[in-house]
Amino acid sequence: MIKETMTSKERVEAAIKLEPYDRVPVAPLMDVMFPSRHKGMTVAYGISHWKEGLQAIVDIFDEVGGWDAMILPGYSLALTPKVASGVMASMGTRGYKFPGQDAAVSENSQPQYEERERLTVDNYDEIIKYGWSGFAERNRERYTSFPPEQIIAWAKKQTEHYAREGETWAQKGVPSLCGAIVESPLMFLSTKRSLTSFTMDLHRIPDKVEAVMDALVDDLITDTIEAARLTGIPGVMLVLERGGCFYYPLKIFERFEFPYMKKMVEAFAAEGLITVMHFDQDWTLNLPYLKELPEKICIAELDSTTDIFKAKEILKGHMCIAGDVPASLSAIGTPEDMEAYCKKLIDVVGDGGGFILSSGCTIPANAKFENFKTMIDTAKSYLPAR
Repeated sequence: MIKETMTSKERVEAAIKLEPYDRVPVAPLMDVMFPSRHKGMTVAYGISHWKEGLQAIVDIFDEVGGWDAMILPGYSLALTPKVASGVMASMGTRGYKFPGQDAAVSENSQPQYEERERLTVDNYDEIIKYGWSGFAERNRERYTSFPPEQIIAWAKKQTEHYAREGETWAQKGVPSLCGAIVESPLMFLSTKRSLTSFTMDLHRIPDKVEAVMDALVDDLITDTIEAARLTGIPGVMLVLERGGCFYYPLKIFERFEFPYMKKMVEAFAAEGLITVMHFDQDWTLNLPYLKELPEKICIAELDSTTDIFKAKEILKGHMCIAGDVPASLSAIGTPEDMEAYCKKLIDVVGDGGGFILSSGCTIPANAKFENFKTMIDTAKSYLPAR
């Protein structure tokens, strides 16, 4: 193993600020699915039993000798204590079929997202008029059967769980990077309208879509900053997927995604919050735009479909990159395959700093423990020749 001269917190902060570190930090995106299966529980049990699920993550941390940071501290939600936050969470969770709760999803499978409309075109005018919070409060009964006081109590409990998850890792000397999670307006509307319907909106009523996004973005920013304050973790995960080049041409990105993600990242940076930009799918063509975002306070978290080596060429000296061990390598590769790919990432993407070795999106439920441990061990033992 490499002789370490920095704490995990110092190492990760150095990576984000593009400063020298003693070795490349390693921080997997870890939820409860893989740890539950490894500890002999079903995924369904781990999701529905919070204490046992969180303990399974902690147990894996101890078994592999630890890692440097948690991107998310666990799998609770960080919510502001208000009706609109609860309604948004309800709309999101209702989009999923969960293992153990739906016959179509086995107990050891990952939750499956069901693409269907939860917002209609007719809702757009109301969102434009009242903003997201006003719309959610006026339409609460459409999305949840619970009264306002129960929604607020549930939101508080979720946030308390989230904060406790962060404290669990802080006690181990491991920072959590995201104190709240938020979608860009495009991602939010795409998932709530459905991808097909929203794409038709972009072409049929683009001005109205833009007006809806204008009405959404400030509430998203304000609630996210408040949630991060409540959890005490100075960072935000900005979930981005459907605005990238995998889905849309650059002209769509330039009008309906980038201005809003830029406004959000700048607002978070002004509050001293790190933004972990969670880039699902291929964003290779969009990478040059990221140089317009605040430097040395963002992380481009890639999921193995964006060209991470091209990302290094473009973002070197401006932004930290995290990733991008593919789920397929974790699940069906060999430890030798894993070691070779991690070394390549450290050699190329880690050149000159600004890199966090991580999973490409979350560690899959069917990952092999020996492959996961190899990823952690490689970061701790491999120094490239310079």
